[in-house]
Amino acid sequence: MNTNTERTNNELEKMKKWGRVLDKITQIAGKIVYVFCIIGGMLILVNMFGFFNTVGLTVDLTCFGHTINFQELSHSLQIAVSLLLIAMLVITCIMVHALVHALRSVFQSIANGRPFEDSVITGFRKAALWIAILGVGNGKIWGLIIAVLCLFLSYVFHYGMLLQQESDETL
Repeated sequence: MNTNTERTNNELEKMKKWGRVLDKITQIAGKIVYVFCIIGGMLILVNMFGFFNTVGLTVDLTCFGHTINFQELSHSLQIAVSLLLIAMLVITCIMVHALVHALRSVFQSIANGRPFEDSVITGFRKAALWIAILGVGNGKIWGLIIAVLCLFLSYVFHYGMLLQQESDETL
C-alpha cells in the first residue's frame, strides 16, 4: 500500500472517530437543553399560578434596562407575561432542536466517512443560521462570531468536496 494512501486512510479514520464523538456530544447537549426548557417552562407555570408568592420568592424582569417586579403586576398581566415567556421558550427550543439536527447531520456524515458531501455543507450553513439567530436573540456577539466560523467551515468543506470530485474524476 502506498504511504499517501495509508496516511489518507489514517486521517479518514481520525475524522470518523471525531465525527462519532461530536455527534454523541451534540446529542447529549441537545437533550440537556430540552430538559432545561422543560424545567424553565415548569418554573414559569409555577410562577404564573402564584406559588412563588406563598414561599416569599420574587421574580424581577429586566426589559430595556428597566427592572420590573413580577409580583407587583396585576394577576392578568402576570398571566400574559408568563404566556409570552412560555411562547418564547417554545420558540427557542424549536430553534435549538433545528440547530442540533443540523450539527448532528454534519457529524453523522463525517462519522460515516463522507465528510465532503452536500449534507455536511448544508448542515454547517443551517447551523450558522440558527446560531446567528439565537445569538442575536440573546444579544450576544459570540453567536455571530461562531455563526461566521460555521459559515467559513461550510466553504472549506465545499472546497474539499470539489477537490474530492476532481480527484475521483482523475482516477
